[in-house]
Amino acid sequence: VLRRAFLPVTAVVLVLAGSVVPLPAYIELPGSAVGIPACVAVAHRADARVNGDFLFTTVSQREATVFNLLLAAVVDDQRVVPPRDLMGGVRRDEYLKRERQVFLDATERETIVALDAAGLAVTVRGSGAAVADVLPNTPADGVLRTGDVITAVNGEPVTTDDALVSAIDGPPALLLSLRRNGASLPRTVRPEIHDVDGERRPVIGVRIPPHDPQVDLPLDVDVASGDVGGPSAGLMLGLAIYDLIDDIDLAAGRHVAGTGTLTLDGTVGPISNIDLKVLAAARTGAQVFVAPSSQAAQARAAVPDGSDLRVIGVDTFDEARAGLRRPADATSASPVSGVRTCEFDHSA
Repeated sequence: VLRRAFLPVTAVVLVLAGSVVPLPAYIELPGSAVGIPACVAVAHRADARVNGDFLFTTVSQREATVFNLLLAAVVDDQRVVPPRDLMGGVRRDEYLKRERQVFLDATERETIVALDAAGLAVTVRGSGAAVADVLPNTPADGVLRTGDVITAVNGEPVTTDDALVSAIDGPPALLLSLRRNGASLPRTVRPEIHDVDGERRPVIGVRIPPHDPQVDLPLDVDVASGDVGGPSAGLMLGLAIYDLIDDIDLAAGRHVAGTGTLTLDGTVGPISNIDLKVLAAARTGAQVFVAPSSQAAQARAAVPDGSDLRVIGVDTFDEARAGLRRPADATSASPVSGVRTCEFDHSA
């Protein structure tokens, strides 16, 4: 009798364990779409509106269990990711905090690009590129330290993180000038070519938020993002801000989704998981998806059958503006579903 009672109980325990006990892996799948204009407040332009919407799409990350691992094995839009590949060897809370800060640092950059494109005067000054993290087994490992501030490359001043990225333009060794604990030091690093978000480029192996940037903006722009992290919303945030402050109707009645990083010079960079973001946009009902040109083919291949989503590949912010100003796919915004609303209180 006890044995007959024990078996069903054991089965229930195993089912529960398989559905809730986390495993050392994560499942990535299409996330949500977030309407950007409602999350942006422009000083003295409270009545500014976008005719349509700009959406940035996200990727959802779930802790793996036995059951969702089995599901990921048979579903095309889910993939299993080892924790180290996702978080770089840091704890989950540290990873989320770091990605959140990356987003916050990037919002100022995107505001600068948008205001400059609209013809408004913007002044950017900086004192170097701070090393936030040194990645193991990279050229910088053992040469640079967290907290170093890189001020020049081969004698050319570096004032921002974008300037440092631009200076790392090939495999030849670089002479870095840096500040460490108040002292000025020279260090030599030889970049290596790595795959970064689907693009091969030279890297030295550091994470570099802007160091002490000083920015003079003609308008105060406030951006709320909730729990979003990472730099991949950069292009779409810049386009939304531009549409809000410029007389040009860039959205032109469309729900425009997209992704891509954005540097101070307006360069659009690749991101990871673009196929999952395309799926999120298509399921929302977006009509246009703006993507880095290096990933446009991959984005088009990810558009599901039956979707009218059109992919525009761009290399720069100006190309994105030009691409959206071509004849619109729709003259009025069609209904969309599943768009997250901004919970930001602009009066706070």
